[in-house]
Amino acid sequence: MIKAHSIEAACDVRRILEIVRQINGCESPPDVHRLFVDAAGQLGAEQAVFVSYLRDEESHESYYFMLAADARWCLEYKLRCRYSTDPWLVYASTHSEPVPATAISVQTSEQHAAVELARKYGMVSVCIAPAPSVGHCARVGMLALGSQTVGRFDGVGFDEVRVLARALSVELHDWWSRFIRASTVRKIGLSDLDLDMLRLEMAGHGTKAVAVTLGVSEPTINTRWQRLNAKLGVPQRRHAASVAARLGLV
Repeated sequence: MIKAHSIEAACDVRRILEIVRQINGCESPPDVHRLFVDAAGQLGAEQAVFVSYLRDEESHESYYFMLAADARWCLEYKLRCRYSTDPWLVYASTHSEPVPATAISVQTSEQHAAVELARKYGMVSVCIAPAPSVGHCARVGMLALGSQTVGRFDGVGFDEVRVLARALSVELHDWWSRFIRASTVRKIGLSDLDLDMLRLEMAGHGTKAVAVTLGVSEPTINTRWQRLNAKLGVPQRRHAASVAARLGLV
């Protein structure tokens, strides 16, 4: 659990920005988590969660959670698969502006249930800070800062929290995107040559141009494409490049 600081008191902006700066140099998830907990507490949160997720392609759907919250909420959330109907994640998928959760439309009974589950475990007043990706990558990040105090993230002082929460969310998203990319490359077994081929395919280069650029024969390129397509589970190189881009591999 996070030791909270009141939002009514001015945030220690210098301290929070220093924490955000340090995230970039972290080497492991535990190191990032330690800084995440510190920054969330400095921002006045009693509970916090950061999610890095890819949800628009079923074959590659994935969610990475970093938690500083009640473990019972997290377990119940996962068991009920609330991420599939979570209005906060829906908002983060299509917006970039940090907002109080009260500003996010909650329409279906499933969405209401997801919000009520969060409230049950102390997420009464919540700041949602999306972290969109750039380019073709479909991975999105979302930071949720929560408090059991009504109005904590809805009133005076939110503008300062909004700016700092955005900085924290974006830095966490950048770090996790790099970490997940490296993990995925290892898991799939992609070589540097594979990644170069994918980049060149995205740039519109044919087999002959790729072979010349990489200094290998055309038959070698064709053979490697067959293997690369199989690794990514697609029928042809155009699809391979598209999948790699959406996963943030190139």
